[in-house]
Amino acid sequence: MPKPQQVQGNQLLAEGNVINIDVSSLPEGYNYSFSGEDAKAIIDYLSTLNLESNFEENPNEYDGMTWVISLKYENGDTVIVYHFGHMFIRSEKGSWYKMTYEEANRFNTLLDELNT
Repeated sequence: MPKPQQVQGNQLLAEGNVINIDVSSLPEGYNYSFSGEDAKAIIDYLSTLNLESNFEENPNEYDGMTWVISLKYENGDTVIVYHFGHMFIRSEKGSWYKMTYEEANRFNTLLDELNT
């Protein structure tokens, strides 16, 4: 069994100032756009996640909805983060990390708060 290695969520993000965040779902159904303080709340959430880089589960063996979080930076760059099935997360060019259920579920709560 691999030894879990802790990783901070800020490794999913790029350096720089985020000006807009689009959040959509796969399968389709949800589309949100955030800027200002709402975008900052999502960045704070992502950057403070405590993730595991070595884990036994295979994300390809799970079903579930995926949140596609597209962060648009001031310099024109875009980083896409996939938040999958209340368990896994990765940036578009990175490998999967495992989240705790509690931290993963917090994203749904945050979206509900930002959309009220």
